[in-house]
Amino acid sequence: MNVIITGASRGIGRELVKRYSKKAHKIYAVARNEKKLKELAKEFKNIEPVVLDLANLEDVRKFGKSVKNVDLVICNGAISLPHSPSFTPFEDFKKTFDINFLSIHALLEGVVPNMKKGKIVLISSLASLIGAPSSMPYSASKRALNSYAQSLRNLLAPDIEVINILPGFIKTDMTVKNDFYMPFLMELEEGVDEIQKAIEKGYKEYAFPKRLYYLIKLFNMLPLSLQDKLLQKVAK
Repeated sequence: MNVIITGASRGIGRELVKRYSKKAHKIYAVARNEKKLKELAKEFKNIEPVVLDLANLEDVRKFGKSVKNVDLVICNGAISLPHSPSFTPFEDFKKTFDINFLSIHALLEGVVPNMKKGKIVLISSLASLIGAPSSMPYSASKRALNSYAQSLRNLLAPDIEVINILPGFIKTDMTVKNDFYMPFLMELEEGVDEIQKAIEKGYKEYAFPKRLYYLIKLFNMLPLSLQDKLLQKVAK
């Protein structure tokens, strides 16, 4: 089995590399941090480090077209700007969308034509289910990813499975910078257990932790005017 994992040098991506290294023939570990990728390659002999900035869409396209016979693609790489009530500058907004959303299609443009069977895993977020005003680029990019996942799943069926995973808060270096309360915060290993379960069982869409997911579902059932009042309080 040949695997591509983006955002492979840290957090969820690194943990997934460690786990799939026991199953895969080769793992293309994609990240910007060359030093951390080299450390991974020393630890796991079936790792091929791919130093790549997902914001550089042309380089992502070239890499996607260069790999053959991939069985599993895990699109995990993403960024999140600090939560802020300020209007996001265009450059920051574009970079978030380029990395969190457009880089995925740039990668798959080359990979999909060479996949006869296999799985494509998209790591979205429970944040995609609420238009949080303090993290507008992140929420919007992940919501776009949900729509993309549904379209892609039905486009590629039945030969290629598309799995959309919506995690809540997981302890990583991305979440450690958050200065607000994160409900139902999960340990890294626990969160990756859930992600791996969704991949192995082939769930079309999987959101967790369930308690937070159901709370968000309840919130979205409220009248829009009440939702807005609550979100405006959070933004201030």
